[in-house]
Amino acid sequence: METEKNENLPKSPVELIGPDGSTAPMPIRGHIVYVGNGATSQHYEEEFRNLGIRGMQTSSGSGALRHLAAQPVTVDASSRKAVDGFGHTGAALRGFYARRRTADRWQWYTEKGIWEDASAEMSAKQLILAGDDVADLCDIDRHNLVLDAQWIDPSGSTANCGSRMFSNELMAHALGGHGGTSNHNTRAAFESAVENGYTYFEVDLSYTTDRRLVAGRWTKSVCDLSGIEYSDDFAEMTYERAMRLKPFGESMMDARELYEIVREHPEFTFEIDFHKVEGDDVKNRVRSLLEDFHYDESALERLLIQAYTEQMHRDIDSVHHFSHYQFLVGMSMGRLDEITTYCLDTGICAVALRWGLATADVVSKIKNAGQRVLAYTISNDSALAVGVLTTGVDTVCTDHVTPEKLNKSRGRFGQKPFLVYYHSGSPDASETYSNAIGNAAIQGDVVKVPSGATEFRDARRWANNGSETLAKQRFALPGKRFAGWHLRVNLDGEHQWFCTDGTFRTKKVMRTRPPATRYLFSDEEALPVVNSKDGAKFVMVAVWGDVEASTGFWSKWFGRRRS
Repeated sequence: METEKNENLPKSPVELIGPDGSTAPMPIRGHIVYVGNGATSQHYEEEFRNLGIRGMQTSSGSGALRHLAAQPVTVDASSRKAVDGFGHTGAALRGFYARRRTADRWQWYTEKGIWEDASAEMSAKQLILAGDDVADLCDIDRHNLVLDAQWIDPSGSTANCGSRMFSNELMAHALGGHGGTSNHNTRAAFESAVENGYTYFEVDLSYTTDRRLVAGRWTKSVCDLSGIEYSDDFAEMTYERAMRLKPFGESMMDARELYEIVREHPEFTFEIDFHKVEGDDVKNRVRSLLEDFHYDESALERLLIQAYTEQMHRDIDSVHHFSHYQFLVGMSMGRLDEITTYCLDTGICAVALRWGLATADVVSKIKNAGQRVLAYTISNDSALAVGVLTTGVDTVCTDHVTPEKLNKSRGRFGQKPFLVYYHSGSPDASETYSNAIGNAAIQGDVVKVPSGATEFRDARRWANNGSETLAKQRFALPGKRFAGWHLRVNLDGEHQWFCTDGTFRTKKVMRTRPPATRYLFSDEEALPVVNSKDGAKFVMVAVWGDVEASTGFWSKWFGRRRS
């Protein structure tokens, strides 16, 4: 169904150049708009001139919108056909995917011949070829028809915007874990990560009061982890003082030294994390970065800049049009549609999700919206990293999962058999599992855990096929009633709880917007099919509620009191 005409559709902040050299903003209707999406050049001015089309073009955009062109649709047949005017030094054009902007979202033209919202169930997109008549795909008087270039490299892999970063399955967090510890952001960590086979690196950049960028952070939590004695006046950190800090006993590194690393290693790519700052705070950081990198475009184009808000992205882009941006979703899962729409509006090529939120459906929805997906941060669980990648995630941010560990763990995560332990949920609970074991009704062991609670550890291995049911509940807690079970599993060294949306989350990650709640299993309920490591321990933690009052007891036995 067509939407109402909307005069407030986003316009490119970049001016387009017309055939007479004049400039104009991006029109909001009546045009076929070409998005380079990773193109390294464009020659639409020549193509339009040869076809007699008074089109416009620019190569001064940012992100996926670096190279743009706009072709007015008229009664002339040549103006109705898709035109190939992009170039790519390392890839060939497959064709274009078509999208149109409605009042609040983008829709894609699919092989079913209809427009569809991005979703996990969306049909395959229709590939548009140069020369195809496309003007009737949408009401061109009410919409622009946007054609996103689709690139393929000689190996058959996609070469769209961000492909150089997201062709890496792993990204070394904070320049890589080192010596069993994390959050280094040091040259020593980087050199160790290189030895371990990483080619994509994340680095945190902080700003001093005298306007210098330094790799690392000096918040209390990071200082506590890295052996730095924290002081309240770190909020007024100078460059000289920052460079005297010794995280894990290693020397700090500033952005100028980072530039030397980037320049010396043209085969590597880097994500830059300024953290959540806006306005002049982030603009000044960007200006310092450009100065420290000597405005070296060959180095800057290998950076992916992370934005936390729309305003932060606009502020960064107002100083410099970077080639690659990523939007951090964080805890704002309720804004996912809004965020992916903004990304398409502005040329941001990727979103970053907490790994526990990167379900197959969520990842599929994001990728159908034309975005790459980074999942963060897995510390050391290589099998879990494999599992996250199998959801369709492009890249996993990690401290200690190396490419070698990742390869050795392939096939270890999925629909694997697991063990089930039953936890009393309280040290005061009694149990009759021991009697059932003695009577050979069940097999397993009853143990006391460090918290003082009791666990029955079922000896059987579950087939993980969705048909096996929980054993009968045999705990009792005085003054309480059994309400059900919460499912807990240890992933990457943390307790993760199975939630009603099918995700596993820590208690902290349950506080997303909107929040998630733990699924309550009833007694003897079947466990669903769950991706896990072979032999994983699923702990069913008993949930206890207050004993319900005997509502109506007196009236039931003695009748209503007479007035």
